[in-house]
Amino acid sequence: MKDTNENGLVQFLVGIVLLAIGLYMLSQRVYVHHGWSVIHFGSFSITSGIITIPMIIGVVWYFYNPKSLGPKILIILGVIFIVVSLLMNMRISIMRMTLFEYILVFGFIASGCGLLLKSLFKINNK
Repeated sequence: MKDTNENGLVQFLVGIVLLAIGLYMLSQRVYVHHGWSVIHFGSFSITSGIITIPMIIGVVWYFYNPKSLGPKILIILGVIFIVVSLLMNMRISIMRMTLFEYILVFGFIASGCGLLLKSLFKINNK
């Protein structure tokens, strides 16, 4: 009689397929919205246009004096500020789903994760 631990590769592959199908179906139902807006730090407000000013100054300064360290720091800080601003203003929402679709999506994800974990962390009691 075959031991159930011998089919670990099959469980692993089926788990990956189920997880991939579930994540694909979920990704088809998720919308990501983002935009530029006003960022509030306590009582201080920064608009999205002001965030780009350090990078613009850094680029102008870099073309004037490319060997200086100051413009490189300003460009890096400007890019960091822009990326952080976009991430802070990102909204994620899920489209409407029927109950059947909801159960199907999260059922695929849960069963795929379960099979993956079972095949990856199996205990051999021999």
